[in-house]
Amino acid sequence: MKYELYIDAFFLLNFVIDTLLLFLVGKVLGCTATHLRLLFGGAFGAGMACVLTVVPFLPIWGKLFAGYGIISICMLRITFSGLRLQALFRAGIVLYGFAFLLGGLLQMLSLQISFFRRHGMTLAAVCAVSICAAGAVASLYEKWKRSREDHFVPVRLVWQGRELTVRALVDTGNSLREPISGKPVSIVEKRIAEQLFGGVYPTVFRAVPFRSIGKGHGILEGYEITELTVTGENEKIKIKKPVVGLFDGRLSTDAAYQMILHPELLQKGDAG
Repeated sequence: MKYELYIDAFFLLNFVIDTLLLFLVGKVLGCTATHLRLLFGGAFGAGMACVLTVVPFLPIWGKLFAGYGIISICMLRITFSGLRLQALFRAGIVLYGFAFLLGGLLQMLSLQISFFRRHGMTLAAVCAVSICAAGAVASLYEKWKRSREDHFVPVRLVWQGRELTVRALVDTGNSLREPISGKPVSIVEKRIAEQLFGGVYPTVFRAVPFRSIGKGHGILEGYEITELTVTGENEKIKIKKPVVGLFDGRLSTDAAYQMILHPELLQKGDAG
């Protein structure tokens, strides 16, 4: 029996599914990736799937090893360049977990839905179902993530060669922004900032208006520092020229943390 393979349709199908799987891996593991890297990762996986399919001389075990091993690792490395070895292994497990679930969903629909039983799962149907499923999973995960309690992370602050590591609270309720640039603003205890600056404050002052319960509104001293690095479970997130607001006092009565990190900073930056 002979089959006709439309390589353009095969590439598009694999590209959509691989990109969605990489998107879900990033969501679940909290790995940052630009949209371009995400598309490059999906395109690489789809392209290599086409190559493995049309290459005649490679044995089936070789195709399986390359497809489920080498190519998947390369996809993850292209998309999430900051992953360490252990995190890369975990990302691979999550990737194939989602692939297994998506495959099961598509098979169930093809068997249980009368329309798909009669007409089959077309390219458009597979892509549409995959996009809807990925969107639903991402939405549910975001809701679950927001429902968790705030957590602590170590943050390294850099200003003109001087470095200082503090413990920061990731506060989902922190919505402070610098009014001119629109940059998210994290809050640091003033005594900590004085240690970082070494007595010489940055020349550019940023006035950051704020509102708080019981204190009405006011203005925080804000400064743009050289760099901020958040050390997460799977990667390091570097933010160039972040804005920090100085709080004159203790953020935590028991000294549990010295900084309130803007949650948006965990979703941006260059992973390193």
